[in-house]
Amino acid sequence: MNLIRKILKLISDAFGAVAMLFLAFLMFGITADVITRAITGNPISGVFEMSELSLVMIVFLGAMWAQNDHAHIRVNILTRKLSGLPHRIAMAFSWGCGALALFMFAWSSTQEAIYSVSIWEFRWGYIQFPIWWTKVGVAVGLWLAAIQMTFHAVTALIHDEAEETSSVAEA
Repeated sequence: MNLIRKILKLISDAFGAVAMLFLAFLMFGITADVITRAITGNPISGVFEMSELSLVMIVFLGAMWAQNDHAHIRVNILTRKLSGLPHRIAMAFSWGCGALALFMFAWSSTQEAIYSVSIWEFRWGYIQFPIWWTKVGVAVGLWLAAIQMTFHAVTALIHDEAEETSSVAEA
């Protein structure tokens, strides 16, 4: 299990780093675009289109990373009151349901990505911009998040995980 955990962490860190590169583009690209618009009155070609696609890549490439760190929002009203086997079953069931939903999304996204790549899909904005690669990124991100969530379901069943609560949630 530790080997699988280390491999998943390595993969999630790599995809998280790529997601952060897209975030860096958003910060610097949009800043440069705003400055350029203020000075010249014209935008930098492609920044708007790339910003849209960057948002998608941040979410889907970062999904596994967030799951690995338990950073997704979850409601734990019931599970906080459980312990032992009932808690493990509830956690495994909830992670398993989440994984199943992600697998369904991943399957559908993969079909769309295959079609998108087959026609080298692009969209028109200020410039013609390819979008097929983001659809591939969405599919890959969903598959990886589903695998990560499946791993969490299995590990939750094997051993109890501590509930992480914040004071904001209890207020």
